[in-house]
Amino acid sequence: MCIIEKQSDVGDEIEAVFGVPIEQPGHADKAVKAAMEMRRLLDELNRQRAGQGKPPLEHGIGIGTGQVLAGITGSENRQSYTLIGNTVNLASRIEQLTKKVGWDILVSEETVAGLANAFPLKEEKPQPVKGYSKPVKVYRLL
Repeated sequence: MCIIEKQSDVGDEIEAVFGVPIEQPGHADKAVKAAMEMRRLLDELNRQRAGQGKPPLEHGIGIGTGQVLAGITGSENRQSYTLIGNTVNLASRIEQLTKKVGWDILVSEETVAGLANAFPLKEEKPQPVKGYSKPVKVYRLL
């Protein structure tokens, strides 16, 4: 299972999940391809905004892979599908690292290990993250 945590400079957040509730072969590749497409579309939007004299928008995307607890929570009146677990927390922390590292898409070591295809990646030095005793290894998606 792969999770993309994405945040824009205006504070909106998206959580995209690949491989839940039904296992999908190649979920890590699908997540990385989705992040690349999000980057491409944001670049396109920013070219349009520049033509209108508007400032560019930025995003930060963190991709993590691992096990989660997934299901519907809430009451009869308001229900939501949610994911809980270390993988969700780590993807969120990796997204937060994009600001510190100064790169828009960061991928976890576990995601890289699950990739079937080659992607342009550059290893970062391990980064300390909130809630983890050891620094986390991440890769820039070039």
